[in-house]
Amino acid sequence: MNAIYPLKKRSLTVFPLVAGLFGCLVSSISISQTNNTDSSEIAKKLTNPVASLISIPFQYNYDANIGANKKGTANSLVVQPVIPVKLNSDWNYILRPVMTFETLNNVNGYSGTGAGPIVFETFFSPKPSGDFIWGVGPAVSTPSLSGSHFGTSQTGVGVSAVGLIMKSPWTAGLLTYNTWNAGGSAAYGTANNLYYQPFVSYVTPSAWTYSLNLQSTFNWDTRRAENPMNATISKLVKFGNVPVSFSVGARAT
Repeated sequence: MNAIYPLKKRSLTVFPLVAGLFGCLVSSISISQTNNTDSSEIAKKLTNPVASLISIPFQYNYDANIGANKKGTANSLVVQPVIPVKLNSDWNYILRPVMTFETLNNVNGYSGTGAGPIVFETFFSPKPSGDFIWGVGPAVSTPSLSGSHFGTSQTGVGVSAVGLIMKSPWTAGLLTYNTWNAGGSAAYGTANNLYYQPFVSYVTPSAWTYSLNLQSTFNWDTRRAENPMNATISKLVKFGNVPVSFSVGARAT
């Protein structure tokens, strides 16, 4: 779910709920006050992870067939504010904390609610001067906020990076970070992780956006990876002068 806040604009966000059969379905409503701005141009900016838009994505996921016996289910809410800070006329600093709240049901015999690690992705990004846009900065992951069932007990530090090409109507790129253990117990997994998200989006003149991405996490100690693929369809419309973006998508794991 995305809440879009262009800099120096006021916004309101409404959150709907959609569930998937396996993997997830995601829906969002994004509302912001941007007078006299073309809907298609706003939709294009939303495909750029380091655009000069303050956003607050809320993503609800329903996962089934998880755990060793594939009998568990999980409901999760991922909150990912994106906050660009203008450093000067040439550079922005992008802050992207990612917080996950989960309710697990019979996952390897465990049922409960809690919060996983918080991952802070940050990017120093120059003002775009062409089709290619990039950013790089430090990354930090905290220990799980609710114990071993929701993630590692280790702290991770590392680097994050993003690179993309925006050539209307297409956007294609890669967002990635790597963290290394900076302390904590390895009994419930480690923070030595590589995350990589290749993505591609197509925006129509009528402000429909079709997107596909892969959100992969590879652990350097277990040598194992998770590779969920997400497909989403979004529509940006205007109610008066207020643009509103609706999204729905599915994930296969």
